[in-house]
Amino acid sequence: MKSAFYEKILENLLTSLEHYLPVLAGKIIAFLLICFIWPKITKFLLKTFEKAMTLRHNDPLLISFLKSLIKTLMYIALAFIIIGIIGIKATSLVTILGTAGVAIGLALQGSLANLASGILILFFKQVSKGDFISSLDGTIEGTVQSIHILYTTIQQPNGPLIIVPNSQIANASIVNYSRNPYRRLDLVYSASYDNPIDKVISVLNQVIENEPRIIKNNPNLPVTISLNKQNASSLDYVFRAWVRKEDYLDTMLDCNINVKKFFDKNGIEIPYNKLDLYVKNNINIDNK
Repeated sequence: MKSAFYEKILENLLTSLEHYLPVLAGKIIAFLLICFIWPKITKFLLKTFEKAMTLRHNDPLLISFLKSLIKTLMYIALAFIIIGIIGIKATSLVTILGTAGVAIGLALQGSLANLASGILILFFKQVSKGDFISSLDGTIEGTVQSIHILYTTIQQPNGPLIIVPNSQIANASIVNYSRNPYRRLDLVYSASYDNPIDKVISVLNQVIENEPRIIKNNPNLPVTISLNKQNASSLDYVFRAWVRKEDYLDTMLDCNINVKKFFDKNGIEIPYNKLDLYVKNNINIDNK
């Protein structure tokens, strides 16, 4: 009696396995194939899209943003395909997502804000690829490399790459140093009170005349040298001149070197803090 019962169970099990094993094997093969092929399809689509957009001379930041969006959509589609292979009905999944909609919305609140901020940055063209930007609070500084659906990559002047959420850039007060083709050098040099003011200004003008990258004879981009401040032991002279934005850093460094050389050549002293002591001769000093 018992042996017949167990034989019946085994027979049913074998029948079930015979029916479901091919289906399970097919699902496993389909799962492996889709996981292997889908990334290659995604990569091909992204490369084709980038090439087409580049040929049309679209904004590089727009290209990187759309590539990030397409990649995300492709992986969302992959998730739905895998769910279909597993056998979960789409209607059941939609019902579950609808029930958990509030919780999902709260969880994705930051991501949705970053997505919206990325769209606004691109729409209003606040920055472009290669722009050197900084925030007024000093938390962001560097060259814009790319923008994605959730974040923007910025390379700092000393090399490191920082990842900044799009919402942080959209909500910050950003200084864009690259939007104007020209930048002004605002340099301050100190000289001793013993040096005539006209002489110091004349020497600084010589530095300007010997620097080919400084823009001259342009009334819209004037060169200015003047006495700026009287300190306790020195006079500060302000040196303002315009250069092309790509020449800004190199010109500034070279001007600092050349000013020192010209000051030395013309006998202009660069002072340091000092204290003059005046001793009255009629003071009696008690040695006791």
